[in-house]
Amino acid sequence: MRLGKVLRGLRVEGDHGSQDVVAGSLGWSESKLSRIESGRIGISETDLASLLARYDVRDRSLRAYIAHLKRLGNGRGWESKIRNVVPSVYADFIGYEGDAAEAYNAQPVLVPGLLQTQDYAAAVLDQHVPDMKSDERAERLGIRERRQEVFRRPDPLVFWGVISESVFRHVIGTPDFMAEQLEHMLNLCEEFPHAVNIQVLPEAAASHAALFGPFVILSFPERWEPDIVYLEGLTANRFLEESAEVQEYSRLFKRLMMTDSLRGPESIELIGKYRDNYRKG
Repeated sequence: MRLGKVLRGLRVEGDHGSQDVVAGSLGWSESKLSRIESGRIGISETDLASLLARYDVRDRSLRAYIAHLKRLGNGRGWESKIRNVVPSVYADFIGYEGDAAEAYNAQPVLVPGLLQTQDYAAAVLDQHVPDMKSDERAERLGIRERRQEVFRRPDPLVFWGVISESVFRHVIGTPDFMAEQLEHMLNLCEEFPHAVNIQVLPEAAASHAALFGPFVILSFPERWEPDIVYLEGLTANRFLEESAEVQEYSRLFKRLMMTDSLRGPESIELIGKYRDNYRKG
C-alpha cells in the first residue's frame, strides 16, 4: 500500500497523465495500474523498472527507497498475522505505525492506545465488546502491548499527543486503574523524554473536545511518502490520504497543540494532580 501511494504520487505530481494514459503507454490495463497504486496487488521487478523509466525517475535515493518498500511488501510483518483477530484497517494501521517516524494523536475520549496500561486497555475492551471470548480478549490485549514497542526501536516513534482533560475525569475500570494509568503516562514521559510528548487540552479551551473526534496523523521518515490520517470510530475505522484532507487535520492538530493546549510541564503537573486524586479515593 505504501509503495502504491509513492508510485501514485510520482504519476500525479510528475504530471504524467491519468491511470489510463500511463497504463496504455506500457501496454497494461488501467485496472492493473489502479490495483498497484491502491496496494491491492504487488508489482514485479520488470513492471516496476518499466514504470520508473516511464516516470523518468533518476534520483538514486528515491529509487533505493522504492526498492526498500518493495522488499517490505514481499515480507510479512507481525501485523499481517493478526488479521483474523482485528479488522484489516486496524492491522494496516499497526503496520504503518511501526514504520512511521512521528505520530500526532488527538484524543477527546480515551487515553491513546500507545499509552494505555493493560488494565485500562482491558476495561476499555470489556466496555466495547463485553461478550468477547477470553482467548480473543487476550490476543487483543497482547496486540496493544506489542504496539508499544515502537518506543523501544533504535529510532523510536516520536509521539505527540493532545488529550482532552475530560479523559482524566472519566473513570475507566476503577479509580485504582486510573491512578495506575496516569502514573504510567508520567513514567513514559520521563523514560522517553524525546519520544513521548503529551499536552492536555483543558475543558475551558476554545477547541473543546466535542468539536473533533479521535484521529492520528502518521508521518514517515522519507519525504516521498506522504502523511496519512487514521480516523477511529465506534464501529469502523478508516484512512484519509488526499492531500487537502490530510492538511486540514494537520492544521487542526497544530492549533490544538500550539494554541489551545497546556504546555508540556503544565500538562504533566495536571496529570499528576488527577493521579493523586485517584490515589486518595
